[in-house]
Amino acid sequence: MKLIDNLNITENDVITITGGGGKTSLMFALSKELATRKLNHVMTTTAKICIADVPEQQCLICDNMTEVIEAIAKDPQREWLIGKERVNGQKISGFSEAELITLKGSIVPLVIINEGDGSKRKPYKFYLDYEPSIPPITTKLIHVMGAEILFRIIDEETFHRSELYNNELSNSELSDNDQAIFDEDVLLQTLKAFIDNKLNNALAKTATRILFINKADGDNLTNARIMAKIGAPLFDHCLLGSLQEGWLEQIK
Repeated sequence: MKLIDNLNITENDVITITGGGGKTSLMFALSKELATRKLNHVMTTTAKICIADVPEQQCLICDNMTEVIEAIAKDPQREWLIGKERVNGQKISGFSEAELITLKGSIVPLVIINEGDGSKRKPYKFYLDYEPSIPPITTKLIHVMGAEILFRIIDEETFHRSELYNNELSNSELSDNDQAIFDEDVLLQTLKAFIDNKLNNALAKTATRILFINKADGDNLTNARIMAKIGAPLFDHCLLGSLQEGWLEQIK
């Protein structure tokens, strides 16, 4: 897929992935490419991430950063997924920014791929005030959206925390029989709000902002192109593609 080239990943990047519709898949695909190129890297989260499908030998769960650093240094291209502790058995929590800074200073060069929020495997989500968790040391922010969300009803089947959007609508905007639709106007409004309320408050001005429209396969390709046309002007770069089919198209 040439993710490294298309996303212009460098050997010291801290990448935070937000949104829905392929965050974890993107993280693992990036890790695999970095390992193929023999670049030191780790995967982690500043939220929580499910490890049910991750091989045990790939997981490094320890609340002592010194021990984590020692283990990574012995095999820095293993495609490590690191976490501080187990949560509810199948998930792990991540480290603080201070601990990630210590990690980066101890293993040079090192790419950190961080999953900055969860979406319960839905193709998109609406955000609580404290979400997403973006470390200020982030150098590249990749916001993922699943192409199938365009023109879908805004409900919990498709959108994690759909009530956060629907609760904001006044009675005059929707009648009892109407349902909100994620159309072009809602997409633009949602992306602008995410940038104004989240990215502008969390990211360094030098950080690169990337929009990735995933699942642009089959009937979703038309939707993906519409979404990319609307979203591209708001980000430094924009790509669409399919992680499942293994292709990317650079839009901006």
